[in-house]
This record gives sequence, C-alpha cells and structure tokens, in this order.
Amino acid sequence: MKTLLLLLPALVFALLLGSARAEEKNGLSVMVNKTTIEKNDIRGGAYSYYDRIDRKQGLKAVIKNNTFKDMPEGELIWTILVRKYYSTSVESYTGTEKLKALKPAASVDMIVGSADITGYSYTGTSADKDKIEWQIIVKHDGKEMIKTQSTSTFDALAKRAIKAGTPVRER
Repeated sequence: MKTLLLLLPALVFALLLGSARAEEKNGLSVMVNKTTIEKNDIRGGAYSYYDRIDRKQGLKAVIKNNTFKDMPEGELIWTILVRKYYSTSVESYTGTEKLKALKPAASVDMIVGSADITGYSYTGTSADKDKIEWQIIVKHDGKEMIKTQSTSTFDALAKRAIKAGTPVRER
C-alpha cells in the first residue's frame, strides 16, 4: 500500500506530461496534440538492428467555446516546424483552415497539417527521428483570439525554417 502511495504522484506527473497542450483565452480553449496520419515504417528484417521511420504527422486540435454567446465563423492558422534529426535544418509547413461557428459550450475537433517525419528506430535501445514543433492561431473577423505553440522558442525556429519542398541552395 505504501508503495502504491509513493508511485501515485509519479504516475500523475507522467500522465500530465504525456497529455495534450491546452490554452484558454478570450472565451476559447484550444487543446493541441500531435497525431500520426500515415505510417509507412519499414521493418529492418531478421538480421537488421534498426527499423526505418517514414510517417506523416499532423495536429489534432480541439477548439471549444467557453462563453455563453455564439462564436462566429473564423479561421485556424497552423504552422508545423520539423527539426531534422540528421542536421540543424528546420522545414516549415503552413496552412489555414475554416473554423465553423460555435454555439455556447460547443467544441470542434480538427485534424490539420501534414508533415513528413523520418528517422531510424534501433532495436531495443533508442530512436533518431525528426521532431515536430507547432503553432496554432485562431482568428475571428481578422482579430487574433488565441495563439498557442509547443515551445517558447517557436518564433526563433520559424525565422530560420525553410518552406518544405523548397530546394536548398548550394553555398
């Protein structure tokens, strides 16, 4: 029983770290979590010590109206930055989605974006794979209602990011 009581705070802390990032402002709450859209991983075979990671990942956003008034239609602007595991380069994926009008206490689930994630998973030890950072902005009538991001250094990363699909220039 004592062991269970000692492990309970650690379990709660681990669950909080693994949960989605949520933010509330101007009567809206936004909860964002990464999600795998397509998984094309390649198993290494019987004598291989690694598997090849090849995935498309996006963001699952849950937007909720926390007010007693109807929220008008708006737009959700998303940016996904992919930090490559094999270099210091950062790729940028961006887009805009229409956000439907929300009644009081209503919410909408959206899957937005699609970014290519690659890497290697080493059998039983570790993995080297791309990392995702993200930013979501919700606007109504051109006014920013809420902005949330995965890291405080997002803007600095976005400044040096290259739009995905743009060829890298030789120096």
